[in-house]
Amino acid sequence: MRSKMISLAVLAGVLLAAQPTAAQQPPMTELEQSMGRRKTAPVIPPPLRAMVQEATANRLLVRGLYGGTIEVDISEMVPANFQAFGGGRFLGFVFSGYEYYGYLLIDRAARGEAAQIETGAAPAFAPDGRQFAAIQLSGSGWGNLEGLGLWDVGAQSVSQRLFLSALPAGEDWRIEGWRRAGCLALSAAAMNAEPTAPRLQFALDNGPPITFGATGNDAACRDVVEAANV
Repeated sequence: MRSKMISLAVLAGVLLAAQPTAAQQPPMTELEQSMGRRKTAPVIPPPLRAMVQEATANRLLVRGLYGGTIEVDISEMVPANFQAFGGGRFLGFVFSGYEYYGYLLIDRAARGEAAQIETGAAPAFAPDGRQFAAIQLSGSGWGNLEGLGLWDVGAQSVSQRLFLSALPAGEDWRIEGWRRAGCLALSAAAMNAEPTAPRLQFALDNGPPITFGATGNDAACRDVVEAANV
C-alpha cells in the first residue's frame, strides 16, 4: 500500500510539473507590452463567422471560395471591425500593431500570399465591382499603404493598377466616393487649415490615360485642373 501511495505522489508531482506556470510562459511581445496584456483571439461578428474556420490570437484561417483555407498571420496585429465586401468574396479588417497599423483585405477567390492585400484603410469599391481604391497617409510612415492605391478585380485574383505615394500637400486624405465607374473623388484638408475650412477636392480618372489632379468642385473628373498622367 505504501509503495502505491508513493507512486501516486510521484505521478502527481510529474503532472504538476508539466502544468505551465507564469514563469514558463514566453515573454510578452513588444505589441503585448504596449497593450499591457496578452493578446486574445479576435471576435468575428456572427454574420461573418461562416467565412472564418479558425480565429486564434496568432492566426486566422479564412475559408476560400475554392474549398481550401487562407492562413493569415496576425501574431503582430490586433484586428477589429471585420467587414465583408463584394458579396462576401472579400473579408477585411482594420488592425493595430507595435509601430504598425493599417487594413488587410482577404480575397477568398485567390490563393496564398496573393489573397492578402494591404490597403491601409477600408477599400471603396467601384459601382460595377471591377475595381476598388484606398488611400492612407501618415506622418509616421507606419501604415501598410502610405499612398493611394487602385486595384483591378479579376475572376480569381486582384492586381494593383496604380500606386501613388507622392500626393499634393494635404492632411486627412479620404475617398469621397465613386462618381461613376472609372472616376474616383477624393479630398484632403489643407495643411494647417482650420477645421471649418473647405476641403481640397481631387479626382482620379483611370482613363486611359490615368490622370490625377485637383478639381474646382466636387464634380470629380470634370473641370480637372493641374491634371497629371500617372
